[in-house]
Amino acid sequence: MIRTYYANVNNISFSELNLSKITPQRREKIDRIMIESAKRQSLAAGLLINHFFSDKEIKTEKQGKPYIENGPYFNIAHSNNYAIISISHNLPIGCDIEEMNEVKYEKLGKLVFHKNEMKILKASDNQNQTFYDFWTKKEAFIKCLGTGFHLNTKSIDLSKNSHFFEYKNHRFRFKEYMLDNYKIMLCSTGTDFENSITEIKFE
Repeated sequence: MIRTYYANVNNISFSELNLSKITPQRREKIDRIMIESAKRQSLAAGLLINHFFSDKEIKTEKQGKPYIENGPYFNIAHSNNYAIISISHNLPIGCDIEEMNEVKYEKLGKLVFHKNEMKILKASDNQNQTFYDFWTKKEAFIKCLGTGFHLNTKSIDLSKNSHFFEYKNHRFRFKEYMLDNYKIMLCSTGTDFENSITEIKFE
């Protein structure tokens, strides 16, 4: 089962107890961050990892992505008020969360969207929703692959099917959740997504 959990970053304090639960690398990262909200997001992500994997060695890839050697697989994301973690015991998982604010889609879309995606976006009756649908799917897919944005995102066309994407003989499936005004998107080659997400509370 692929499960996703979230934490409200505004309810988390920078107590010594919380800071003691995260890795030294994440603590150093938080110290370098200048923006208060970004500090809270990073702390929340670290606490979510610790909550589920306190008995595991957390390693970090060159691009900064935390992982556990030989699984289980997990992925983290955050946006403004929330941080999330998605966990899959058998297959790689990618996740994204975005607050659905009004956005000037053409400027951003031209940088990352396939031409077919842009056509659908321009013709959409709800361009803001369509923008975030493509954006979160693309980010979750890339995070599932683990390649980061070294992959040319404009070469990926997610317009053909809203539920899955065929890539290198694998079928990547998507699962969407809504949390307030936030869109959460998961991507995996697995199919056993949980029907809902669960809140985790910290002090």
